[in-house]
Amino acid sequence: MSLDGYFKFMLLTSFLFAGHSTIYGQKKIDQVIPDAEKRKVLRAKKLFNEYKIYDGERILKDLVREHPYEYYYHEALVQLQHQVLEQIGPAYAELQSFTTQLSNDSSSTSERQPLTYELESMNANQLVVKKDTVAAEWNGLDSEPRKVDKIRRRPSVTTEKEDPVLTEATMTIDSSLLKDDIKEDESGLPLPKLKKTDHSYEKKLKAISELAQIPADSYKKDLIRNCRRATLQVEYADSASAYLRTLLIDTLDPDIRASDAAREAFENGLDELNANESISAQKQFERAIELNADYYNAHSSLGDVWYLIGKDSNAITEYNKAIQLQPYRPEPLEKLSMFYYQRGKFEEAGAACIEAISLYPQQHYFQLLKRIVGKTGKNFNTQWVRRDVYPLSTATNYFELTAKEKTPWWTYQSVEGDVHGYYDSTGIVRPNEKTTERYLEVYAWKQILKDTARYVIPFARAMNKIGFLDCYVLVSCFHHDLYAQFKDFAKLNPQKIKDYFYLLINWEDKKYDKLRKEFYPKEDKKGKKKPVIADSPKAEKKL
Repeated sequence: MSLDGYFKFMLLTSFLFAGHSTIYGQKKIDQVIPDAEKRKVLRAKKLFNEYKIYDGERILKDLVREHPYEYYYHEALVQLQHQVLEQIGPAYAELQSFTTQLSNDSSSTSERQPLTYELESMNANQLVVKKDTVAAEWNGLDSEPRKVDKIRRRPSVTTEKEDPVLTEATMTIDSSLLKDDIKEDESGLPLPKLKKTDHSYEKKLKAISELAQIPADSYKKDLIRNCRRATLQVEYADSASAYLRTLLIDTLDPDIRASDAAREAFENGLDELNANESISAQKQFERAIELNADYYNAHSSLGDVWYLIGKDSNAITEYNKAIQLQPYRPEPLEKLSMFYYQRGKFEEAGAACIEAISLYPQQHYFQLLKRIVGKTGKNFNTQWVRRDVYPLSTATNYFELTAKEKTPWWTYQSVEGDVHGYYDSTGIVRPNEKTTERYLEVYAWKQILKDTARYVIPFARAMNKIGFLDCYVLVSCFHHDLYAQFKDFAKLNPQKIKDYFYLLINWEDKKYDKLRKEFYPKEDKKGKKKPVIADSPKAEKKL
């Protein structure tokens, strides 16, 4: 891709609000924000599109601090940062390629050959799948497309109004426009200085240079910190939850052994699918599978094609094949769940969604399950509670956030000092004489229940009585920091997790009346109920 093509591509993706919804996209949640805050978000968007990354970030981080329990601002920040992170590598490669070739040409002062160069990889998040009627976009913030673990060689298909140069791989630049002298930017790469009359290329080079100067590792760490904080404070931090999984868990290419020919066929299939050419896409995906029978992403994408053209049995077959090839990846289960949802088979849709949650309790999956259960006339509430502190860990000797004294979370954190030597760095018990409780998180929650009043966390108390406290704290109240404990628990207790979801789905049934009455606040003589702490995200008081 040429410098000009790259610059136009970056403007069109425009960092913020640039995602595409897929057939398995996130649920739209209407969010009305004050006009003053909306103007700030738009200002941040403008700054990012002008490559003033840190200035735009500062606005959004301030909004997060001012509104810590509003998912909208958390989502805006992490979606922006994720898009920037995906562009740092390509920008660095483009700048390096450009300056290297310019340096090689600088010794010649006459009859210079035009410079040509190509960007060999593009952001995998530019992959687009045909949007389904169930999929929806955020109000102002589009859902992030799911990674396909394969880097494509060119951006997704453009609309008729977009410049066709975006689909070209190379473009010629007349090197006579450039001066011979080269300066170094902060990244250590030589930055060519353009003639003052060539303002357009000067602007393009400056944009790429500013992106290339961003340290990818530290920027990624900051994104992860913001994602962890978002999922700690808000229930609907869908993008933050998804990024934690893709950045920290599912990081390996499942099709790393696929041949070059198979990968080329798969990429061609994605291009055809993005262009709504289902039959051509089908042939390309089948070609990729013919060359590599175990091509996970090809099977999954072929399932998408069958789904879109209405061949249900074929779609189910391909999704199940993808599940067999990568049993620890939740995307095929999510797709299968959406497929059944669209066909009105809500029991099957719910079962597939619960299987996906059992692999990773991504917040979007809970929202999907809520929609599915709603179609059956029931209400689904995860009973999630906001946390004031991060999950306990024996891997460090400090707390990132310290709880306020005389609060339940203060009790929670005090546990760590008592059992620091009894749990390993993942939070799983070591042989000891003090406790046999397998998970540090469950042990700490039991201490909260023991040392606080009866009206604190009534649902947790009910689950503790009937033996489901572990499901509640590791599944409903999942945080990425608990992943090692959750993974161990899910492996050892698959049926218990299913039973727990049956309980959640039917929690309002009469058969649970006695349990609810035992732990939920009773009315006093004046007809008022005692305050419920941490009973739901809407509770006035936090745990």
